[in-house]
Amino acid sequence: MLRSPYEATDFDFALVYLEDLDLFYVFPVKVFIDYGSEIHMVEAQRRQRKPRSADYRDAWNLISQWAARGETCV
Repeated sequence: MLRSPYEATDFDFALVYLEDLDLFYVFPVKVFIDYGSEIHMVEAQRRQRKPRSADYRDAWNLISQWAARGETCV
């Protein structure tokens, strides 16, 4: 099945849940789209550098900040 790429207007946030680790990631749509076709969630203790996804681990504050701006509409 071939699908068209997501657009920035398709949704506001992508939520990723890693059940084994009981972790949520909250990705703004633009960040999620920038990942391309795959996102590898690496939760290892020993890494040379922090993965860019770490900034979005349990980042529920991003949704709160977005909603507080008054940009939500129904």
